[in-house]
Amino acid sequence: MAYSFPSWLAAALALAALAPARAHAQRADENAVTAADDAFGTKVGSQSIGLYDSEHVRGFSPRAAGNLRIEGLYFDQQTYGTNRCLVVEETVRVGLAAQFFDTPSPTGIANYSLHASGPANGASVVIARGPFLESRLELDGQRAARSGAASAGLCFHAMSNFDIDLARRSHAFEAGAVGRWRPAAQVEVLSFWGLTQGNEHDELPTVYINGTERPPDFIEARLPTQRWARWRWNETTAGTLARSTGGGAWSWAGGLFLSTEKNPPNYSDLFDQLSADGTMHHEIDVSPPSYARSTSGEFRLLHRSTADKRQRLWSIALRGRNMTRSFGGDYFHDYSADFGPQRLDEWRALPEPQLVFGDGSEDRVRQIGLGLSFEQRWIDRGSLSIGVQKVDYRRSIAAPSATTHEHSTPTLLNLRFTRNLGPTLVSYAGYTRGLEDSAPAPTNAAVPYATAPATATWQVDAGLRMQRSQSLQLVAGVFEIQKAYFNLDSSGIYRQLGHIRHSGVEASATISGADGFTTVLGGVWLRPSVLPAAGEPDPGGAAATGTTPLVLDANLDYAPRRWGAWSAGMQLHRLSSRPAGTASLPAFYVFSLSARYRVELYGRTCLLRLDGYDLNNATDLYVSSAGLAVSEEGRRLALTLTMDF
Repeated sequence: MAYSFPSWLAAALALAALAPARAHAQRADENAVTAADDAFGTKVGSQSIGLYDSEHVRGFSPRAAGNLRIEGLYFDQQTYGTNRCLVVEETVRVGLAAQFFDTPSPTGIANYSLHASGPANGASVVIARGPFLESRLELDGQRAARSGAASAGLCFHAMSNFDIDLARRSHAFEAGAVGRWRPAAQVEVLSFWGLTQGNEHDELPTVYINGTERPPDFIEARLPTQRWARWRWNETTAGTLARSTGGGAWSWAGGLFLSTEKNPPNYSDLFDQLSADGTMHHEIDVSPPSYARSTSGEFRLLHRSTADKRQRLWSIALRGRNMTRSFGGDYFHDYSADFGPQRLDEWRALPEPQLVFGDGSEDRVRQIGLGLSFEQRWIDRGSLSIGVQKVDYRRSIAAPSATTHEHSTPTLLNLRFTRNLGPTLVSYAGYTRGLEDSAPAPTNAAVPYATAPATATWQVDAGLRMQRSQSLQLVAGVFEIQKAYFNLDSSGIYRQLGHIRHSGVEASATISGADGFTTVLGGVWLRPSVLPAAGEPDPGGAAATGTTPLVLDANLDYAPRRWGAWSAGMQLHRLSSRPAGTASLPAFYVFSLSARYRVELYGRTCLLRLDGYDLNNATDLYVSSAGLAVSEEGRRLALTLTMDF
């Protein structure tokens, strides 16, 4: 179903007419720059800034690794996207910031903050047009009991043509509900449920480079498509968490979460082995019906004691997951799905395949971990922490031919310390071992989306943080991470080929000046190296594919009082040259600007925002570790109207 922009505007105006006046803003106050504590990754609503996100941290993916948290509690997400009706903010925690979690994880942590409905009644409407042909309507509302002990929030988002780099036409909606209840003075309970459904038509081809030549530049949205190529998805996220809110010696928090994805057969083109002259191998990519379901959660108990200038913290945590996921399932067809060589810009009209799928495989994981940690803090001097976690990991693969089983019981250790070097300067260091998942096999594998077992990982990092009041914070650190290296072998089988090690330096500066000036600056230098397994060839540049040696990010927000209702923002994101197999891609940058106009109408807050993305019109390529190539979308504009009631 398509949603026309005029009907959205009519709905918004109707809601505005019925809504009572409010005293404070909700969605109109969203600002990723002013909300960011550092430059390592912050997403608020549709705005995102920083070096990292839930898919990219220090060259790895926290989502694929299983390093996600909801309100600080362990969450095993099976959906590809995050329901924004539920999540108000996403932050990436690395280095010193990651030490505040009782059980830190290698490759960083991405934490989701829920739309926790508050004690006031209100509603918000967001209407957006752009980039390109995208249209979006977002309705949010909340209502609280008079006593303030309970409240509930409801949300609905409708979007069309939002995946310009994935499909010609796309439609989706999100719905969600978050309820808050205080059964006792110092106990808070949050429950939430969210649904996402979407469909895409004229699906754009998936392009993989050959890894030996520099691929030609292309704009993904202009690639030829098949009218029958489509993609559909159904995602559900739900859960309940409870926590103590008092300041006594004992505190606790616990949550149980559900994440499911169920998709019908999906169709698209596969452009494989793209060469420098623009030729590639054309195949039809058909994904069998698939599903994934995970129940996960954590319970944590903390005891804090203070004597003089010393504080001791004991923590015990129980976390686990029960996950089931399908993959594989060959298909049989009445014509060849391999159409041989073709130019990237050449269009061929192909008949829609009539397919019958074979039996697939099912991956089942049962994992539980019990952790104990102790931290000693010396006020104004530093801290020392040690934690240990015992994990019981069981995995079975139910394939058509046989069922295989895996069982391991690793002991995971983490050590952390901080040292105050002065009133504004803190040093930190840490060592962390983890048991992490790897991303599933890419589309061009012999068995697409095949899963990989969880493997042992480790990380060491150290650095300095200088903070002068709330106006200036500088963070600089070094890190080294080692994980199992999964990729395609010469036969197209996705398996472990050794270990990969990422070493790097990262830095962040946040500055809040006078007269509405806020800037967030960041940079990361990354160097990968590979330890091939015995008998395996050195993958060389192929293992470095998907990593960028140097990334710089600068964000500025300016809202001086003399501008009145006006304010502005700027973003500059630069990537250095980076490997694409044995070839190299050139450096490029993306420059974006935004202008905002804020006004109060009849006691209601309205914000009009104009964003200009990639104003320098960069169309360079990003290449993943599997060789998947996607292009920067180029110059584009978006106009957003936000109204709070």
